[in-house]
Amino acid sequence: MYLGISNIDGGGSKDVTITEAPGGAVPTGSVDPGSAEGPSVQEVYNQDGPGVVTVEVASREVGPGGGSGFVIDKQGHVVTNQHVVDGADSVSVAFASGAREEARVVGEDPSTDLAVLQVDAPKQTLKPLTLGDSEALGVGDPVIAIGNPLNVGISVTTGIVSGVGRPIKAPNNYTINGAVQTDAAINPGNSGGPLLDARGTVVGVNSQIFSETGGFQGVGFAVPVNTVKGVVEQLIETGRVEHGFIGVSMFQVGIGELAAYSGRDAAKLSDELGLPENGAIVSKTTRGGPADEAGLKGGEGREEDVAGLPVPIGDVITEVRGEPVSTPDDVIEVVNSLKPGDDLPLTVVTPGEEPRDVTVRLGVQPPE
Repeated sequence: MYLGISNIDGGGSKDVTITEAPGGAVPTGSVDPGSAEGPSVQEVYNQDGPGVVTVEVASREVGPGGGSGFVIDKQGHVVTNQHVVDGADSVSVAFASGAREEARVVGEDPSTDLAVLQVDAPKQTLKPLTLGDSEALGVGDPVIAIGNPLNVGISVTTGIVSGVGRPIKAPNNYTINGAVQTDAAINPGNSGGPLLDARGTVVGVNSQIFSETGGFQGVGFAVPVNTVKGVVEQLIETGRVEHGFIGVSMFQVGIGELAAYSGRDAAKLSDELGLPENGAIVSKTTRGGPADEAGLKGGEGREEDVAGLPVPIGDVITEVRGEPVSTPDDVIEVVNSLKPGDDLPLTVVTPGEEPRDVTVRLGVQPPE
């Protein structure tokens, strides 16, 4: 569930400087908010709160709405979620000081659910946040979320990192890899606000919650800041982001997971279906796409019932760049790390045949 609010009441400079925390810092988890070694939650809020904004949007189709965002430089660039500004006819930003400025959308990237805005605001109003390192996070590390939940005003909540490296679905149905899972309370309106480590550096952009009720149930997700850095740089420079694309749809789980679900070991399932014991099953290839051109085949027209699941018997990707594949996410993560024109070596098994090595040259990811 995305966290923008809808139906609530009531070309920029490329000469930018984004502040990043220095490398080689003490790991995040070694400092707790309020401990002798680090700032208190109140100190983090006082430090970073002035750089967190409310994003207000208006749309003829869905009416007023909004979310949160944060300032990243003195040139007035603000990061938020793409789904917050999607389809907006006008956008404005409200600062903690009470100042409100009209904003223009510099660029949007639905594949990572990120957008960059720019406001023409006085330098003293702009309080840039420092970008940290999401790769340094570990499960159990303390985190702090700041945003405008339910349009009540800029608020702060705390929690821990509940999981790292989570795949989540982007607004255009592609996959965002490496998301940070947290139990810090985030609700509709928090979208686009920062998730901070104990020192107050940004480690993610709050984006989604898993909820069966529409309210927060202790499972929230943030786009990792290491993804944010590269996307924001491209959006500021060109207004868009090009992602790599191989043109395959894969069965939702890997062969090992499928075997476990069916109550059989991988070797037995392999014998029955002619599949290798590990890998991601290709269910469909995009006609004329990179994988199709490289000779990969999907399982269209051939399915087998496995414990009540219709499983397409297509080619299986067993290795990516020489590393074994356990799940489709292993393939997606590597593809997301590459750019159009890069070559991707794969090991592929057609059911009942021997493994073969193929090289796929990535194309440009289509909008959906």
